[in-house]
Amino acid sequence: MSDSDTRDQKAGGVSTMPRPAAPPRRTARPRPPAEPGRRPGLPDGVRLAPSATSTTSTTSVPSASRGAARGGHRMPFILMLCVLLGGALVCTLLISTTLASGSYRITKLQQSVDALARQRQTLQEQVAQAQSAQVIEQQAEQLGMGEPGQLRFFNLKTGKVQTDAGSGAVQDINVPGYTP
Repeated sequence: MSDSDTRDQKAGGVSTMPRPAAPPRRTARPRPPAEPGRRPGLPDGVRLAPSATSTTSTTSVPSASRGAARGGHRMPFILMLCVLLGGALVCTLLISTTLASGSYRITKLQQSVDALARQRQTLQEQVAQAQSAQVIEQQAEQLGMGEPGQLRFFNLKTGKVQTDAGSGAVQDINVPGYTP
């Protein structure tokens, strides 16, 4: 035992452990040389169309600029999502407003139909009352009409008013359009 170990045990029995060695750092693996039609940073087996390839520069892009390029491609996508969600929200609001105004209109029309049905029923009751015999008799009396009594006829030959009441005068009276 060393001097420090015995001192730690005497001080309370606590000793220190040596720290483990740090794991070896990973080194970047060497990249294969760039092939024509292949862009650095794409997975193996993925190639670009011949018109999109650039023959002037085949140097590899540093990893920091690759991350920036990916972030640059995310912005239009996020913007498109925001526009789609905003459009969906506006469409939902428009649909709910249209449905609410439609239901308000339907309610008003139903109330109007109910009022018209009550008015129709009232008018039908008035017509039924006006067609009764008692009402017709009252209106006829107001207009000066009365019940016909006995028929009277004016005899032009004699100049007298005659009735048909048991005198046999009915056969003697010739009135055009009158047939007893």
